[in-house]
Amino acid sequence: MRVSDEAGQNPVSPTKRGQERKERIIAVATDLFDRDGYHATGIDDIGAAAGITGPGVYRHFASKEDILMEVFDRVWLILRDSIDVARGLPPDEALSLLVRTHVEFVVEHRVATTLFLKELQSLPQEYRAKVRRNDAVYLDAWAAAVVGSNEGLSSDEARIVARSCIWAINAYDADPTSDRLPPEQAKDVLTSIAHAVLEAL
Repeated sequence: MRVSDEAGQNPVSPTKRGQERKERIIAVATDLFDRDGYHATGIDDIGAAAGITGPGVYRHFASKEDILMEVFDRVWLILRDSIDVARGLPPDEALSLLVRTHVEFVVEHRVATTLFLKELQSLPQEYRAKVRRNDAVYLDAWAAAVVGSNEGLSSDEARIVARSCIWAINAYDADPTSDRLPPEQAKDVLTSIAHAVLEAL
């Protein structure tokens, strides 16, 4: 599946062993993309790190681009689930859920989110357009909860507040020393900052 509004066309891994190998490929590729850079990493590098031949990678992914898109797909699936739940909650509870989910994701999936910020432009224009549509859906969910929690706030103002809150959380990825904090402490700090942004109105 892609981080998009359409299903991807990757080869499938129907067996348990095949799925485990696919997950191994994704894990090592993510680390290599982060360490060496997406453009400097080749399929043979990924295969070697995963303990298989380079051509063996193609049994699971059609290209290096497909691997990176799979990494990004998982970003969207986690965030999409949170907005699906948030739509059925009172605004204050929805905001708490959105903050908690985004904080947990940024801290627990730091490499994936850092790659997203660095390497999205390496992917095809059509894919980037789908990501922008998903981003709009995500921002709309935040803005709706902000409006619901702040009577008299316009939708445009709510979008600014929502984006500011998301960016404040994403700042964790911008500082390479952030992960020196224990994860739970980092989550507490980011949650406090996010709620401070939301309560500044």
